[in-house]
Amino acid sequence: MRKLTGALIGVIVAFVGASIAAHELIDQDVLRQRVADALKKETGLSMAVEGSSIQILPWPSFEARNLVLQRPGQKPVFQARTVHAGLSVLALLHREVRFQDFVVDGATLSLERDRDGRANWSLNRPVQTDSSDKNAPLPVRRHIGERVQVHWNLSLDALHLTNSSVQWRDDLKGMSGSFLIGTMDLAGLRSPSPWINLQGSHGPTPFTLQGHVGDLSLLRSASKPWTFSLGSTLGTDAKRDWLNVDGQIHNVPHLRGLALTAQGEWPNLQDAHRLFPHANLPDVRGLGGEFSVQGDAGELTDADWADKGQALLQSLVPGRMHLHAAGLTARGATVSNLRLDADAPTAPLSVAADVVWRDMGWRLAGKAGTLEQAVHAWRDHGQTTVPVEAELRSLPLSLTAAVSGNEKAPPVNAQDEARVTISGTLGAEASHFGVQGGARTLHLPKAVLHDVSLQGTLDSKGLSEATLDGFAFKSHEVDVDGTLHLLTGDDTTPLLNGHLHATQLDLDAIRGLWIAQTQAEQDRKSVPVSPQSPAVPLPTEAAKTVATHPVQTQDQSAVPAAPEASAGPQVMVPAWVKRLRAQDLDLHLTLDRVVFYSHDYTNLATHLTVSDGHLRLDPISGQGQGLTLSGQVDLDASKLPVTAHFTFQPLVLPVGLLEDSLKLPLLLQGPVQVAGDVRGQGETLETLRQSLTGHLGVSMVDGKVDSQILGRIAGSGAGSLLGSGVRPLRCLGLHMTFAEDVATLDTIGLQSGRFSTQGHGEVHLGSQEMTLHLVPSLDFEGAGASTPVIVTGTISEPQAQQDRDGNGRFQLSIGDGPVADPCTSALAAAREGQAGPPVSEQPHHHNKAGDILRALGVLH
Repeated sequence: MRKLTGALIGVIVAFVGASIAAHELIDQDVLRQRVADALKKETGLSMAVEGSSIQILPWPSFEARNLVLQRPGQKPVFQARTVHAGLSVLALLHREVRFQDFVVDGATLSLERDRDGRANWSLNRPVQTDSSDKNAPLPVRRHIGERVQVHWNLSLDALHLTNSSVQWRDDLKGMSGSFLIGTMDLAGLRSPSPWINLQGSHGPTPFTLQGHVGDLSLLRSASKPWTFSLGSTLGTDAKRDWLNVDGQIHNVPHLRGLALTAQGEWPNLQDAHRLFPHANLPDVRGLGGEFSVQGDAGELTDADWADKGQALLQSLVPGRMHLHAAGLTARGATVSNLRLDADAPTAPLSVAADVVWRDMGWRLAGKAGTLEQAVHAWRDHGQTTVPVEAELRSLPLSLTAAVSGNEKAPPVNAQDEARVTISGTLGAEASHFGVQGGARTLHLPKAVLHDVSLQGTLDSKGLSEATLDGFAFKSHEVDVDGTLHLLTGDDTTPLLNGHLHATQLDLDAIRGLWIAQTQAEQDRKSVPVSPQSPAVPLPTEAAKTVATHPVQTQDQSAVPAAPEASAGPQVMVPAWVKRLRAQDLDLHLTLDRVVFYSHDYTNLATHLTVSDGHLRLDPISGQGQGLTLSGQVDLDASKLPVTAHFTFQPLVLPVGLLEDSLKLPLLLQGPVQVAGDVRGQGETLETLRQSLTGHLGVSMVDGKVDSQILGRIAGSGAGSLLGSGVRPLRCLGLHMTFAEDVATLDTIGLQSGRFSTQGHGEVHLGSQEMTLHLVPSLDFEGAGASTPVIVTGTISEPQAQQDRDGNGRFQLSIGDGPVADPCTSALAAAREGQAGPPVSEQPHHHNKAGDILRALGVLH
């Protein structure tokens, strides 16, 4: 026992002695300097260490504290709080320094590149100009002798990184970022299959990377392919994002022969913003699938890794693709069930998706040549011509949509057997498409068409020229055909020319496309008739003055855009003028038959030209309601001030279109006949309106009018008799002259049922304030009750009160005999001597109120 104890004590003393001897004999400063010199020789990086130590017991190892690697004059590339590694004793016998466990804690890796492209991660070996290394001192204290030159190998079994971070800043490409590494284990580095396990985070978002790679010695040798299989996850949710990548490289040193397969599922592509917050990725939901790519950097033996990597990326081509997305939103359309599929490079690239746009549901299915052709076309920017075919078919109406639908908003998928097919070729130099389609019922956003058919061919020469030929769109409501030709250029204004011919156009059936109820009209209809307006039959009621507020309109067209060179630096070109100057048109428009408010208009034609901001509709001709229609429109915005000239001899226009264009309340319905000559000039729409001069007559026969407006003009008593809603309008006649932003009405006349009025007045075009002197009348058995009124306020909010005569007294006339037909003189003045549709006979009203008044002797 004593011998054993003595032997153990001897062994311990020997080990302790050897450890102390090694610590004392090895010069730590000289050793650190030798390591720093070797590192700078190989990488160009300077090393600074606050302290280091080497120990023999219980096994050989070394430790360094506060290690810093940096390039002179730049920020540190690598910093570490502690570095610890164990050495294999047996490997030292074979002149190999093998680190069995290399542990780094508190490390920071900072990668930076400036605007000139200088990067701190470039490990450039400096040129050796002398052989001072041969005479460098040995790291052994008190020992002098010749250095024996022996080659030692360096190897690493495992690397462990904890509590570290990676940061990068690329000023050349404007990119920066960082992430934290909780733990990273690289194990089996000398085995045929090293593996990695990384646990990291970016802000509150964790991510992982795990997998195996091939023998690391193959990174320097091309003896056989190097394989890899890696998997990553993002987030902590049960349905977290994941991506797996498997592949191999036949020649790693030269990046030759890459084959890679990736598969994964991401609940949303924008989840990547948690790692790359400035990536600006689209909102793609339920993205997943698999794809494979192949690539080869080519013969670049003298190039560096960056050039080889760039060449490899440019050579990548997909070999197989099966991708899907649950949903995304683009340009107001919702896309769901999106799929991209191709089984091989020579297989067709197919696409399928469900698209909902403005309550219309469609199924898209198409093909774009082969996957190889599509990739070549993408890379050469369309120089490769790709055959394409696609079908757009309405989705079948679902039971839920049918039950929840209503007349104002048709349910999704309400189309009836709608189908459009496109086939042809697509290329940057030339493209050709044939289009065909049809539907039993087609729901547009504001109209419904029946028995629709569509056909045509589209040819284009890049982006410079396109021709739509053989175009024909037919339905019960619209029948249009024609040819259009578009020319574009880098330094020229786009020119669209051609002709459009309509065999039939039913404006009544597609009313929602050319007129829409404005929000102001909806609000106006919800306001009850003011009870403060006086009643015509009750002259004893005291008149009350109602304060009105002028409507201040803002001319949005006057928003400054760019100075007009010819008009001085202070004059700005309005946005609408810029839009008008940005296009040239030369279109011949003909319409054989137009149905408008149950009236037929035939042989309508005009020539529309727009050149350098000069718009002309000349001539405008046609037949309607027994009239020969004629007119011209000339709007010259080629220079400032803009000049306008409108001639109507006469024309028939949709009154709703006029009201909507002039931002007026929708008070009337029906075709309005316009006769006159109006001119103006100005820098903006507001100054153009203020400068209007000329005369204009507006007339309507057998239209409709809003009862509430008549009630406000006549008074609350008459308003109760007129009721609410829309009522027939037998005639309307207005004649006016323009000057100084005021329309002076010398003739006002209308009749609707028992109510009629005549008078004159003026309207301020800007504020819409008006002062009208009217004589409203209610008919009783061929006689009437009337009293003069003055109407003030605005067009949308008129306020009426009784008017006084020259002696300052109110007047009321009842039963003065038959009232003259108010339509005759009003229509004659409004038509300015032109012909017009005949007015219907004046109705004869009979009621009990008239019998009572006659029995009392009031009426005769």
